[in-house]
Amino acid sequence: MRLVTRSALAIAATLLTASAANAAAVDTNRSRGTTDLSWWTRNPIVGPKSSKIGGSTLQVQVSANLDPLADPTKPMLSVAMKNVVVEAVWTDDKTIQLVLIDNKAEEGAFKVEHTLAPHITLFLDAFGFKYTYDYDAATLIDYVPGSAWNYVGTGATTFVPWALTSYGIVNVKGPSLANAQLFSMPLPSLGGSSPLLTGIIALNATTSPTFNYSTTEVVLAGGDPLTKDNLSWSIPTTDADYLDVQAQVKGKIAYSGNLFARPTVTITKIGSFSLPFPLELEIGSAGVDMPYASGEAPIDVVFPPATFHIPLPNVKAFKSLDLGSAVIGEGVTKQGEIKNTGELDAVLALKSSDPQFKVSPSKSMKAKDKLALDVTFTPTTEGPQSAEITVTSNDPNEPVQVIKVSGVGTKPAAAPSSPATPGNTGDTGDGDDASGFEPRDTSGCGCRTAPSPSGYAAFGAVGMALAAVLRRRRRQPS
Repeated sequence: MRLVTRSALAIAATLLTASAANAAAVDTNRSRGTTDLSWWTRNPIVGPKSSKIGGSTLQVQVSANLDPLADPTKPMLSVAMKNVVVEAVWTDDKTIQLVLIDNKAEEGAFKVEHTLAPHITLFLDAFGFKYTYDYDAATLIDYVPGSAWNYVGTGATTFVPWALTSYGIVNVKGPSLANAQLFSMPLPSLGGSSPLLTGIIALNATTSPTFNYSTTEVVLAGGDPLTKDNLSWSIPTTDADYLDVQAQVKGKIAYSGNLFARPTVTITKIGSFSLPFPLELEIGSAGVDMPYASGEAPIDVVFPPATFHIPLPNVKAFKSLDLGSAVIGEGVTKQGEIKNTGELDAVLALKSSDPQFKVSPSKSMKAKDKLALDVTFTPTTEGPQSAEITVTSNDPNEPVQVIKVSGVGTKPAAAPSSPATPGNTGDTGDGDDASGFEPRDTSGCGCRTAPSPSGYAAFGAVGMALAAVLRRRRRQPS
């Protein structure tokens, strides 16, 4: 389909700008493909860690990670885009431009659902005892009924797909600190039959972070990355019924927030020694405020590879047509087949280089359709005639195709002479012609030629003479 001459391309350019039918064809030089994109993760977000809080005898260091919920089917972070659009546009037979389309519908969804996984370290320096006890989430969860921390923070938003120029922002609202107790339990025994410390440990913590999703780049058909400043990529045209465009989409999630934590520790016994008064951690009711943020290390979002299926028109015109002989002024019609093997409707504009060969100026074809094109040959002159029918269409890589047509003009047949009337030879038998005039002497002597009696007239004259002789003989006396 690349057998397009420069002259054909010039004809196509003229037709595309001058013909209304061709203008309609140009307007159809685009097609779209849509798909869905989805990404999710259950990877935790490491939260901030406080400094040592408390007095000189009892101190605590606390932190909490943002973890996924215990339900393995629920992601912690998820980004989904429905009906994401890539549009193919072609204005010549060389390239197809792939464009990211903002369809204005907020069919992107960004959701956050997390819990808090605490980590507490106790530092004891009292009565000659120095101990450090570390309680990470994996250790604590074995002692907490339900093992789910009973903390759920959720948030969701919608955004315009692609999100190269817009963003999905989620504000997660956590419960108040007073209503956000992650656990409260007796100090566990770690590795011994009896606890080294006897008392109560509890932790209240909450956070209301903000998450921000944005798409950072899109790679179409293995090309250069598309960004908000460049939303298109060009590929060569191809003789194809459709395009399957591979896409790799990447984004990032930035986040920031404050973790509010209030640990509560009360020790009543150290080993076998009962304390004369409980040893309590000294911390205010407001707890401790620990800011955190993704900073220069946002969460990378890499969507699974996606395919955009884009239908194309693919016009296959017949190459030549011989219409045979036709009488001058009389038309003869024959048909040639045009196919649209593509998956997109085709629009055709047709023009003949010679008015002796006529075709319809425009046609349309459905996807996977055939068209029987009538070509009418009405010669105006005698002899072999030929012309070119230019077919301009919205086919991406062969928008102009030329059909060679031919025929032979012939003269009308001569009119036949009138037949003679039976019994009328045009001769009067007396030497005159049928008009009563004597024929001219053409000998040059100026005399007239006597007409020759016919055989029957001479025989009649002899018969009459013989009859007269016989009558005379009968009258003579014997």
